[in-house]
Amino acid sequence: MAKSIKEIAQELNVSKSTVSLVINHKAERARISKELENRVLAYVEKVGYKPNALAKSLATGRSNTIGLIVENIGDSFFGPFALYVEELFRKKNYHVLYSSTLGDSQNARDIIDSMLEKKVEGIILAPTVDLEEYQRKILEHKVPLVVFDRNTPAVETHYVHIDNEVSGKNACDHLKSIGCRNFGLVTIDSDQPQMLARKRAYLDFCDTYGMEPRILQLPYQHLKQKGSRTLKNWAAKQVGLDGLFFTTNYLCILGLKALRSADENNYDFPMFSFDDHELFDLLNPKISCIQQPLEPLAKTCVKVLLKEIDQGISTPKEYIISTKLIRR
Repeated sequence: MAKSIKEIAQELNVSKSTVSLVINHKAERARISKELENRVLAYVEKVGYKPNALAKSLATGRSNTIGLIVENIGDSFFGPFALYVEELFRKKNYHVLYSSTLGDSQNARDIIDSMLEKKVEGIILAPTVDLEEYQRKILEHKVPLVVFDRNTPAVETHYVHIDNEVSGKNACDHLKSIGCRNFGLVTIDSDQPQMLARKRAYLDFCDTYGMEPRILQLPYQHLKQKGSRTLKNWAAKQVGLDGLFFTTNYLCILGLKALRSADENNYDFPMFSFDDHELFDLLNPKISCIQQPLEPLAKTCVKVLLKEIDQGISTPKEYIISTKLIRR
C-alpha cells in the first residue's frame, strides 16, 4: 500500500509541510536545505509515492491540464490533430482533456464552463458559431487561449489556421487543369469562416472563368439521414456536370458512396476533396485533395499556448500554415 505524506514525514522525522513543499518543488523558496530536500526526494522515490492529482493541484495552484475543444474528435482531421497535441503536451508533463462540440454552440458553452471549473491551464479551441461571449469568458478568467482551424473575427485571439481561400483556388485550378469546365461545389450549411472561404474561392473562380456556379449545401446536422439522397437528386439535375469539389473529406466520402455506387447514372467524372483521407489513395480512380498540415498545425498551437502559459497572455497573433495539393 502506498505511503501517505503523513507516514513519509514520520519515517523521516520531519513535518508534513516539509515533505509537501519538497514534492511540490517549493523547497528552495521555503529555504529547505539541499541535503534535506535530497533526503526527502530519495525516500519518496524509494517508496514510489505518487501525489494525489487534486491535492497536488491545490498545493501548487496548477492542474497541469490543457483543454482541447474540437468539432468531432472522431473524424479524420480532428482525431489525428488531437493525438499530435496530446503527444506534444505529454512531453511537457501536461495532460490533455478533450471534448467534441459536434458543431453545437450550447455544447461548446457547456464544455468551456466545465473546463474552467476544472482549472485547465490553457485551451485550444475550434469554435462553433455564436461563441463570442464564451471566448471572452475564457480570456476574462486569464486562461490562455489559442483558436485554430476557424475563428471568431469579433474576438481577438491567437489564431492558427491555413489559408482556406488560396487553397480553395488551388483546388479549382487543379480541376480546370485536368479538363473540368463545369464542376460543382458540395459543402455544408455552415457560417464558419473556413467553410465560407472555400465557397468564396469557388465563386471567385466561376466569376473569373465565366463558369456557371453549381453549389449544393447539405445540412450538417442531418447528413446521415438526408445527405446521400439529397446529393443524388441534385446531381441528377445537373446537365453537363463534369466534376465535383467537396469542401471536406467526409463530404467527399459521402459523395463517393452516393454517386459512384449509383446504378442509374454514370458519375465517373473527377472528384476533389478539401482534406485528405487514407481511402483516397486506394480508390480507382484515386482522389486528389488539399492536404492540411496536421502536425505543423498542432505544433504551432502547442508552442503558442505553452508560451502563453509560461510568459503570460500576450498580444494576439495570426499564424498561417501552408497546405499541399496532392495530385493523384
